[in-house]
Amino acid sequence: MKHNYHLRHLMAFLSFFYCLSTTVFAQGTALIAQELPFAQNFTTLDAASTTYPAGFQGWTASTAPGSSFNTTATLVADRALVASSTAATSSGNFHNYNGKIGFLNTGSLDLTIGFVFKTLGKSGIAVEYDAMVIRNPYNGTSNSRINELVLQYRVGTADAFITLLPTVYASGTTAQTSGTAEVNSQKIKVVLPSECDNKEVIQVRWISRQVSGGGSRPSFAIDNISVFNDVTPPVNADGFPKITNILSDGFDFSSKLNETGKTYFVILPSGSAAPNAAQIKAGTNASDAAALKAAVLEISDATVVYSKNSTGLALGTDYVVYSISEDAIGNIQAESNKLDVTTSSVVVPSLSTTKTALDFSFIEQNFSSIALSYQLQALNLSGAVTLSASQNFTISKNETSGFQSTLVFAAEDFNTGTTPLVYVKFTPTATGLFSGQITHESNGASTKTVAVSGTGINPYIQDFNDANVLTNSGWTEYSVAGDKIKWVSTTTRFNSSPAAVQINGYSETGASKDWLISPNLRLDTFDKFPLLSFYSRKFFSGTPLKLMISLDYDGKSNPETATWTPLEGDFPTTTGTFKQSQYINLEAYKSDHTFIAWVYETTNSGGTDTAEWTLDDVKITNETTFLALNPTLNFGEVAPNTASASQSFIFMAGGYGDITVTAPADYQLSVDNSNFQSNLVISATDGVAGKIIYARFFPSSKALSISGPLTVVGTGLNQEIGLLNGSSLPKTETFDIVTYNLEFFGSNVIGSTGTEFGPTDDALQIENAAKVMNTLNADVYAVQEVSDDAALDLLIQKISINGKTFDKVISPAWSYSFNAPEADFPAQKLVVIYNTQTTTVKKSRVMFSKLFDEIRAGSKTLTNYPGGVSASFFSSGRLPYMVEMETNIGGVKKDLKIIDIHARANSGSDIARYNMRKYDVELLKDSLDVNYPDANLIILGDYNDDVDESVIAGNPSSYQKMVEDNVRYNPLTLEISKAGAFTYLSSGGFLDHIIISNELTKDYVPNSTLVYDPRLDVANYVNTTSDHGPVIARFELKADATLAINDLIATKGLSVMAYPNPASESFNIVINSENGQDLSLNIYDILGRAMGAPTQLKGPIGENTTKINSTKLPVGIYIYTLSNGNKVVFKGKIVKK
Repeated sequence: MKHNYHLRHLMAFLSFFYCLSTTVFAQGTALIAQELPFAQNFTTLDAASTTYPAGFQGWTASTAPGSSFNTTATLVADRALVASSTAATSSGNFHNYNGKIGFLNTGSLDLTIGFVFKTLGKSGIAVEYDAMVIRNPYNGTSNSRINELVLQYRVGTADAFITLLPTVYASGTTAQTSGTAEVNSQKIKVVLPSECDNKEVIQVRWISRQVSGGGSRPSFAIDNISVFNDVTPPVNADGFPKITNILSDGFDFSSKLNETGKTYFVILPSGSAAPNAAQIKAGTNASDAAALKAAVLEISDATVVYSKNSTGLALGTDYVVYSISEDAIGNIQAESNKLDVTTSSVVVPSLSTTKTALDFSFIEQNFSSIALSYQLQALNLSGAVTLSASQNFTISKNETSGFQSTLVFAAEDFNTGTTPLVYVKFTPTATGLFSGQITHESNGASTKTVAVSGTGINPYIQDFNDANVLTNSGWTEYSVAGDKIKWVSTTTRFNSSPAAVQINGYSETGASKDWLISPNLRLDTFDKFPLLSFYSRKFFSGTPLKLMISLDYDGKSNPETATWTPLEGDFPTTTGTFKQSQYINLEAYKSDHTFIAWVYETTNSGGTDTAEWTLDDVKITNETTFLALNPTLNFGEVAPNTASASQSFIFMAGGYGDITVTAPADYQLSVDNSNFQSNLVISATDGVAGKIIYARFFPSSKALSISGPLTVVGTGLNQEIGLLNGSSLPKTETFDIVTYNLEFFGSNVIGSTGTEFGPTDDALQIENAAKVMNTLNADVYAVQEVSDDAALDLLIQKISINGKTFDKVISPAWSYSFNAPEADFPAQKLVVIYNTQTTTVKKSRVMFSKLFDEIRAGSKTLTNYPGGVSASFFSSGRLPYMVEMETNIGGVKKDLKIIDIHARANSGSDIARYNMRKYDVELLKDSLDVNYPDANLIILGDYNDDVDESVIAGNPSSYQKMVEDNVRYNPLTLEISKAGAFTYLSSGGFLDHIIISNELTKDYVPNSTLVYDPRLDVANYVNTTSDHGPVIARFELKADATLAINDLIATKGLSVMAYPNPASESFNIVINSENGQDLSLNIYDILGRAMGAPTQLKGPIGENTTKINSTKLPVGIYIYTLSNGNKVVFKGKIVKK
């Protein structure tokens, strides 16, 4: 399927070779830890070099990259650096990209670049580097893969690595397949946790994971790496610290630094000795007595000035201010700063406010916020106080009215220490950030300002494209359970580029419960139907997302303190694809304080209960009408003139009045699941509220498929919606065959990476596979990747139901089956399972077994075999398995040859494996053409390629010769492949196919080939059952046309040959007769119909040749006979091409 057998055996050899050095395989080469500070930009690394710079090493972390970052402590092996690589280099390796180093993973290589350093005597360790992509074959169609790079660390060399999630870097969608230019280069800096301080050895490594999509992988690279300990204290910005707004009883102290940190200051009497740094931080003078005033400023933004107002000082008095600053990791300035200041000697009018800033957060565009307030204080006034507000902000003395841009307080308003309230409102006229100030002015007083800010939003449209959407848009996340994982912005999965929001509780510690909450929604302003729509995507197994709505949530506290009502979210049930949920009617929840929320909840982290959910493109629209249903119902097989069991759907619509719903032909509808008819009338009231409708299938005739949409008609409405589908062609009347890859079925083998092959719960895999097969209800199943015979026997028991009994034949040949079983890789056997009541196995054999034995013995080779190793033929022995059987369907018997194949797998874009598979398939075709020109062949299995075009981008299908030979073969899966079907559920590739010989085309039920997607019926199917879906085809088998045996007599002394065969415009009949006789040549089609008048042949003794014109014969297979009188003396077949 997708396993690199040559690499696996090479690794086995290397494991033996390297067992002399456990250091290599336990932890990688013991690198010399580099001293700090360290810098490396790779400019001195020659492009042709294969030697890593000191401290660096490429390691194989495991033999299979996954969807999570590998953190395993044990490293598999060192790996060399490949010289002079470019974006055109597609091999999995560590690459010297001429000025940067990087790596490219494959399906069997999980690579990581490591670096080792020491931090003895150092703390606050920072790592800074440039992350980039060099090769990116992304094209959005055949290649949609997105991978991520991250930095990990560990102390010492034995523990598991720890992922530094803030350093996650995505490969993106910018394509490049040549050169070494940096794509999407980003500078990343992170401070390592304090556990990395003062250590003998610290290891960091860059590693990647698979995020989404399929196709060839991108390569990552790093450059401009710096590792250092921060020992530099913060620096004061020019002009800081400083003192402003000097009054008779106080002043303002301000600080601004070049980095985050803290500024401490003390106010002391003038002439006081300078306290040391510890005393300033403690708020004391040089004698450790308490300072007159002391405070600390938290510098959380290096671009902002931070101030503190100090009051209560004496009139006209000299003071000294000492300050000192430190950064976030404790580096403190060497010298304190000294500022002298004298308070005013006269009473100065002063203004002060109880708040210096008001933040209105998120307010809907063109609506006013609730009023926020502060108190205004004034002393020693000589006149009125005038307030002025910036645009979009208004002020008032009253909480509910009188808001305007200016306001005046008389001096008397502040008598007896009164501190009047100032009320402020924010009214955004557009979306985006608004900021301004309210100024307070009075004669002789310093102007005071209160900063005001708010964000105008449209809460009814959210595309989540802003990376800060959960902090700048009114949308919020709230974690009720779990403190590690939250709703976050993501650029790796989205419905509309470039971003969405996502959550995955796998890495949480314990349970998760996380809310994604909308801004306040004023649905009472909607004069029509408020309709919610959104896109969501599920990945991995786990509990579904919930959609909730509330009318009493306050918008800021724990949402579980409010009342929430669940809504039907119509979330996707399949994984890996965005689905739009739409027409969710919020009419019943109109208010001026409505909130909607999406709730993610798991009972435990890890395991199979932690789905990943992504949400994008939320809209609430004001609609006059809506029609909220698109039912797709499949009723399966129902005999003509009988009724199926009913299925139901909810009909919701509004604005169209009463609506008539009409079923397609052979279907009936009901509102009570009792009285069924061809159409129903749903009242306008029931439509808005939602009405359950029951549908059933009542076929009147026999057909493979009877389907059609519902028709809905109302005022201004006449539309077809949904699809009802069923079949009235009984399985008892057809021969049905399935190909199904069961992914290491029943295996318990643990690989070299410590991971079990295939699904881990064998009992569940057996149960689910049986459910799928019983749903398909076929006569024969050609399966691949059976690893355990006992599990197979249990499966056969579970499908031998409803009067059917199944048996099996197992191929004795699989990859390397000629060797002893491997401890770390299971067998992948080919098996044909058949219903003993409709099929009888005559014999089975492994094709090419003699040839392969001779190749292994060295007595034969395959001419020009790709790679030159003939023993690689059909995946080193996974040879096609032919089972010859006789079918008996309704008394009609027919001989079939079933050929079960599991072709060589791909490895990324490695063209060598494509060429080997192509060679294998073409040799198979040649063998069938020569040895079975007239046989009824069904060639099916895991082709590991598509039949339309190859999954290796830019190449034709490796089955092209067989597909294009439409005289001899009929590729049943070709058309559904072109239509977009797929069987490899993990990435969307079409790998499993059915091709028949032309002898069976007349028996094939047209359009009966389909891919069954078990994800709709089996929970977590891809992880519990198989990464493939099955393919089924159906046949109405007819008896082969034969001449009556009484018409055929043995004739001695007569030999006949027809050539060329296949023929085009003519062919020759060569007759060699010992006794001489006149003969009559007749040509019949496959149904026994004569094709023209007989041709008379004179038969003298000896050899004679007659040329027959065949230009008027249609393409096909024909039977020709030679008759003497009324007796047929010879019969043969000729193919017209």
